[in-house]
Amino acid sequence: MSTSIIVKPSATPRDTAAQSGEYPMREGLVARMVVNSYFSRGKLDCILTFCHRIGKCGWESLQMYIMWEDVGEVGELVIYPLRGGRGVKVTEAEATRYGLAVEEMEDRSFIATSHYPSMVRPKFDLGDFDVSLTLDGSMVTLRCRWEGEEEEVEFDLQDVIKRGKVVEFSEIFTDDTLKGYDCGDEAAALLTKVTRDKRKRESVRLVYSGDLVRNREPRKVLKLSATDIYTYRLFKPSDRVVYGEDAAYMLASETSLADLNERQVKKKVTLDWFRPNVVVRGVRQAYDEDDWAYVRIGEVVLRRVKPCIQYKFWYLDPETGKNITNEEENVILKTLLRTRKMEGPKELQDYWERNPVFGVHLGIDSCGKVRVGDKVQVARASSNPRWQL
Repeated sequence: MSTSIIVKPSATPRDTAAQSGEYPMREGLVARMVVNSYFSRGKLDCILTFCHRIGKCGWESLQMYIMWEDVGEVGELVIYPLRGGRGVKVTEAEATRYGLAVEEMEDRSFIATSHYPSMVRPKFDLGDFDVSLTLDGSMVTLRCRWEGEEEEVEFDLQDVIKRGKVVEFSEIFTDDTLKGYDCGDEAAALLTKVTRDKRKRESVRLVYSGDLVRNREPRKVLKLSATDIYTYRLFKPSDRVVYGEDAAYMLASETSLADLNERQVKKKVTLDWFRPNVVVRGVRQAYDEDDWAYVRIGEVVLRRVKPCIQYKFWYLDPETGKNITNEEENVILKTLLRTRKMEGPKELQDYWERNPVFGVHLGIDSCGKVRVGDKVQVARASSNPRWQL
């Protein structure tokens, strides 16, 4: 079912400054010109051409007359406050420039860093450990489970910011030098205690982004080989991440997961293994999300920027809390390689034959509130060459 819907720009206080300049004063005039052009020529193509020519006004104008297809509804919304930690499932959230957020709880706004006495702190990967972080207002609870034990630490974010201890660390995938507020010795002691067997030389610190990481761009370049790279072209200058890498959002469907589990019987997995922020239920066809150029949820509009490549699972089994074996991991990844057929430029297709894809990464073009149960509508990349990878 397709419907014609007017989408108006929306911004939360968190995003107002970020979006200044994105929605020009002449929006009404532009919209009238587009609609008049549509009715005089009778072709959507003229709208797309016109929007492309006016550059920054393009998406806002296109929204005024775009055909959206109903594909399902929001099944889950998940925020990962701590990069590498467990997700927090919520029933509603603000879709911001930087990802999903509920009050102070923002996606990938905390990160663990390791510290050698005489070196800059590099990012530390928590994927092999059962760690979660939740927020209630400004109160943070860091909880760790290991070897049958469980321990937690609580602290107030307001105290962290007032203390003002800023640390720098490196992002190993992008070579970015990032900053954050150190969250104190108690949190550091717990993380160091949990990870001590695998990282004996390192102490581990918990870092909060606060207002220190607000202008970081996502990773737009894919390294195909030692000498070749591919730059994804669907990113916008306005796209931002905090401590994430690839994009502000990741989306997957329950239908795609069901297809994967039907094709491999040794290890049934859940979507928690893939760590999407938005889960869509009721999609008719597995991997249909590969063709979603734009995703509309209420007043929110997300834009596909690239597929989500599954290099490996560093994470624990979310249900058992135990490490994933190499055999379990290989079964899942090889099943994806065998069954997934992606459309795209030849150099990407060659890469995808070696590195499986599950889910899509998205940026955001219109911010607002999203809720579990909201209708999900899409505009398909296959309907327009400009929207394809």
